[in-house]
Amino acid sequence: MIFKTISQECSHEKVLRKLFRARCAYDGPVVFDAPLMLIGFTNRCGSNLLAGYLRAARSVTGFQEQLNHDVVAKVAREQGIDSFVDYIRHVSQRAARHGFKAGVEQVAMLHRLGIARMYPSVRVLHITRRDTLAQAVSFSIADQTKQWVSWQPRRSEPRYDRADIDRRLDWIALQNEAMRVASRIYGFAYGQITYESLVRSPSEAVARAATFFGLEPPEALPKPGLTRQADAVNADFIDRYLKDVWQP
Repeated sequence: MIFKTISQECSHEKVLRKLFRARCAYDGPVVFDAPLMLIGFTNRCGSNLLAGYLRAARSVTGFQEQLNHDVVAKVAREQGIDSFVDYIRHVSQRAARHGFKAGVEQVAMLHRLGIARMYPSVRVLHITRRDTLAQAVSFSIADQTKQWVSWQPRRSEPRYDRADIDRRLDWIALQNEAMRVASRIYGFAYGQITYESLVRSPSEAVARAATFFGLEPPEALPKPGLTRQADAVNADFIDRYLKDVWQP
């Protein structure tokens, strides 16, 4: 399953190949002076919190989901961009260093399309959660309500679904292992940070993340722009799941 995950084109790559056709891939010399910075993530792992902190570092932009096909297509249409390479150049031009958030399929996409060749090297900082059950429950709730960040309204109320949580636990485990394997196969520098360490000691965790990317740590961390979303519903779903799993 891991090899299948990283070897097959994801939905983002399929759309980008259709959008840019022959101008989707790159096979030229190095373009940028500094390494490509990627926050490797799975849904509901704390990547937005980490990204917000890292954007406070000097001369840094990005660390958003700018590799998603809908984002790429929108920018390309508005700016008259006709190649994926020119898109990468465009979004990276506002600061000395620009990073991206990327799921493992997108990490594989960057390798397969040759975008990684635009950089002298690639560094993947993989953020994970130790409490994967809490992550899976959060993922299930967010997918049902469509409230992916705290400022978005809930479109519906979530319902407890053990089978759905099971599937998301398996998906998270697969994606995390695939991220580690893909980074090794492609020769990308790999580092790891946990959501729990980021919450417990933000300054220390962000300093380690910045050092991994070769950045100067922020002098002060901004107030998080997102409010923690976990509430009594999350706690109830976790409790119900544990009872379902352990009941005779």
